[in-house]
Amino acid sequence: MKFHIQSPHIHKLNPETQKLIEEKFERLERQFDRIERCNILLKKEKNAKRDNFLVEATLVIPGNDLFAKELAESFEVAAEMVCRSLESQIKKQKAKLHHKTTTTVDQHLEGDDNE
Repeated sequence: MKFHIQSPHIHKLNPETQKLIEEKFERLERQFDRIERCNILLKKEKNAKRDNFLVEATLVIPGNDLFAKELAESFEVAAEMVCRSLESQIKKQKAKLHHKTTTTVDQHLEGDDNE
């Protein structure tokens, strides 16, 4: 899986933060091997009360791309929340793919029984 990390308005992203975020998203690849690319957007948003860290991620997979977005007190926490959301979406996607393949096989077998 290829990573594309963007961080507008942040001139230089801390290498430790970048490495930690990549490690979090690499675990998604272990769950679903069809992920082609992971686009990650890191933003620091100013709020009246405090600074918020926004992480948006898009997983490019065959079929439908998966997307998650979270705000938190740090990039690390927001990235963890995004990963959990994407893990849930991956499970649903895999279940949908499994259902499609088993349904078509079952329909095919039923067609053979009628002949």
